[in-house]
Amino acid sequence: VSPGAALSVLIVEGTNARTNASLFLRRALEISTDGRFRVNVRRASTIRPVDLEGTQAVFLNDVQIDGGSAERLRAFVESGGGVLVALGEQGGWPSSAADLLPGTIGPVQDRLQGRGGRLGFLQYAHPIFEVFAGPRSGDFSGARFYRARLLEPSDSAEVIARFDDGSVAMAELRFGRGKVVAWTNTLDDYWNDLMRQPVY
Repeated sequence: VSPGAALSVLIVEGTNARTNASLFLRRALEISTDGRFRVNVRRASTIRPVDLEGTQAVFLNDVQIDGGSAERLRAFVESGGGVLVALGEQGGWPSSAADLLPGTIGPVQDRLQGRGGRLGFLQYAHPIFEVFAGPRSGDFSGARFYRARLLEPSDSAEVIARFDDGSVAMAELRFGRGKVVAWTNTLDDYWNDLMRQPVY
């Protein structure tokens, strides 16, 4: 991002999304004092061509999109766009565009025993986590995860975070000039308390 330039971000929530489903994400993106992100939020199950005009990144927040929207995202990613898919409870992906997702989506897994699961592996060399690689740069170990979607990563995907039981927390697929990242949890505090940790 060039100094002073705003990165345009689209957040798409499901039509039945919880109230404030993207509150933590939106606040995190908007907290910058130099205007590095311009955030637009839509409640819909479709992505229109106009939604992607001038947009550099798309967050699909617990939403099931249709095949036409997935094909529009395919062209968007091929030309250099970035997509983060937060699977959550209602999140899904059309089978017609399965090759665009970094894995096969499975059922919801409860992790309610004890105090929930934790992140057990983070690839700190990856751009998403490299800012936390240094000493006292952020601690993810305190976050608890009470549910997660199973994700069987594809051969071409890179797993960049795992839970302490070895299951995939985050995986990335490079497609054309862009990337698609799947997060097997929610972006609010419905399934976890990551958003309430200082590292967030």
